[in-house]
Amino acid sequence: MPLGQFRDTFILAVDAEGIAIIDQHVAHERVLFERVMERLTSGPLESQRLLEPLLIELSPESRQALLNHAKDLDRLGFGVEEFGGETLRLSAVPALLGRDDAVTAVRALADDLEGLDRGGQVGDALRRIAATTACHAAVKANYPLTHEKMLHILEELRRTAYSTVCPHGRPVMLRLTRREIEKNFERI
Repeated sequence: MPLGQFRDTFILAVDAEGIAIIDQHVAHERVLFERVMERLTSGPLESQRLLEPLLIELSPESRQALLNHAKDLDRLGFGVEEFGGETLRLSAVPALLGRDDAVTAVRALADDLEGLDRGGQVGDALRRIAATTACHAAVKANYPLTHEKMLHILEELRRTAYSTVCPHGRPVMLRLTRREIEKNFERI
């Protein structure tokens, strides 16, 4: 049960075992990552076409890496097209990703895909792309959450298979058990 936020970055919660301090960004990222991976196994992610496409200047290597994997990116909800010169046209983004985060996500995806073009495994690259997409779509640190949003993130986190770490390996929460608290207050 969420009690509130600390510094608009950590959710403070209690349960029968003790107190938990949850990094809201990392927890939401884990939830979104699992949702993206689950949807990818059943088909393409929901995409939203942009009324006004975004034009992104990239290095020739990054631009080519994205174009080489346009079909994979389409499955993830990204519409990338050649525009001319070193510019790429982004015509669609995953529905869970806001327009503001789209350019940052595409640049991060280009880095991941360049690694794939140098011999990485497709499955690993897909997981990295899903992790990058989830990271950019997740609530950020220093962002105030309503009680309902905190509750929603915690309920969704409970349903995930690997709720203790984000896709990049960062811990989701710090837990203080009832026993640890009682011991620190010299009650036991």
